[in-house]
Amino acid sequence: MRGPRPGGFASERHLGNLAAAAALLAVFMTVAVGTRWGTVAVGGSDSHCYAEQALMLSRGAFTLAPLIPPPIPWPNAPATLAPSGFMPLPGPSGASVPLCPAGLPLLMAVALKLGGLPAIFVVVPWMGALGVWCTFLIGRRLGGPVVGAASALLMACSPTFLYQLVQPMSDVPAAALWTASLAAALGVAESKDRGAFLAGVLAGAAVMVRPTLAPLAIFPVLLALPSRRFAAAAVVGLIPGLAAVAWLHAAMYGSPWRSGYGDLGALFSLSHVASNLVNCLAWLASAHTPLLAIGLLAPFVAVNRRQAWLLLAFVFAVLAVSLPYVVVTDWWHSRLLLPGLPMLVVGTMLVVQHAARRLPALARGAVVLVVAVGLGGYWISRAEDLDVFRLKALERRYVELGRYAARTLPANAVVIAAQPTGSIRFYADMPTLSWDAIEPDWLDRVLDELRGRGYAPFLAIESWEADAFKTRFRQHSGLAALDWPARTTLGNVISVYDPADRERFLAGEHIPTERVSWPVR
Repeated sequence: MRGPRPGGFASERHLGNLAAAAALLAVFMTVAVGTRWGTVAVGGSDSHCYAEQALMLSRGAFTLAPLIPPPIPWPNAPATLAPSGFMPLPGPSGASVPLCPAGLPLLMAVALKLGGLPAIFVVVPWMGALGVWCTFLIGRRLGGPVVGAASALLMACSPTFLYQLVQPMSDVPAAALWTASLAAALGVAESKDRGAFLAGVLAGAAVMVRPTLAPLAIFPVLLALPSRRFAAAAVVGLIPGLAAVAWLHAAMYGSPWRSGYGDLGALFSLSHVASNLVNCLAWLASAHTPLLAIGLLAPFVAVNRRQAWLLLAFVFAVLAVSLPYVVVTDWWHSRLLLPGLPMLVVGTMLVVQHAARRLPALARGAVVLVVAVGLGGYWISRAEDLDVFRLKALERRYVELGRYAARTLPANAVVIAAQPTGSIRFYADMPTLSWDAIEPDWLDRVLDELRGRGYAPFLAIESWEADAFKTRFRQHSGLAALDWPARTTLGNVISVYDPADRERFLAGEHIPTERVSWPVR
């Protein structure tokens, strides 16, 4: 019996195994980066919204109860009681609901039940690993195992991907689920109805994570065509996710058609498209080099052009859905395009492979991998330049503030803050008020009311918020000057003031300031 000829089935299988091993290495790298440099912090509005909502859902609650019992006599009271990442419910209850969708918090709630509170920070790295592996599957389907492995490696090195990978936010999970859905739809020919149904289920899960991207659900269905049976299976798989979104919105916001996004007309407008198109494409090119644009040529060189055109159409659909969002001003808002990035990366590697098509198979594969390794190395250096690997140290201040409040402030403390209201609520389970929702002429009266109820009010002001605080209350309260020593400064970026210290300080009493710092690593 003759053995397989050189370059035949056995060598192709060997190449496929090596490519899968390389893709698994990229997956491992993704989890390692997300774990090592993950912020593991509830700080800003988004991270608090997801983490606090996970706690709520794990308890079977759909609203966040106020820690200061009503009735509250000052104007705009419900908004002052809502911590960052939440909005007030209408009515006198003082309860608030999340601004963000429930998809990621549901995953975090499962992790919480299985592994305790630290486990909620593991969800995003592992979802990132899913996205990298499914990028490999799409690349292998369109261009072979080398294209798949190279695409997975590049995806794991993307600055935009890495920036979101290290934060407890929904961008990476949403992108991962869409990529998994498209990969399942591309595999329908092998797995028949099961692949189409899985593609629909994954698309429904992606909609739960980011409902504004719901129009993208048409693409797994289109990829399942021309078989009507497969397309129908994809639609059936999609229904549970859509139904879950409607049910959760009804439970939290009172109607399936309402969400935490508020007035969609204010958030989404065609007038935003031109500015966002210029900004997002410029930031995407700056972070990844303009070479990424050659991925747009993939349908002209792909063997299965129908699939390649549909995947390119998916990229443009991500643009179309995302660009009407409010005008964005920072490079990391290229995260809006993250669901389409795997398709662009695969397309880029497909074009590189086509450019080397006259070379022998081994040399052609080597060219693709060399380009991927070189470009990936540059992307990692760009990620470092863009502070991706410093986020853990930067976000640490919120964890330290929460621990400080729980450890040092009196049991009857109420902290008046803006951005840090979420971290104080999460880590210290302490009542907070949002000063940016307090009417300017009511600050002193709010403090008097709190003291009359037996509370001890404190201010927690971030350095970048100080000017806004002074401007808001300057004409109405002497506290606006922040002209007395803080009780504590944390990392020289957050100052905690006791308003009662001001009068003593102006009378000549010395007010010592404790300085809290931590290792930056």
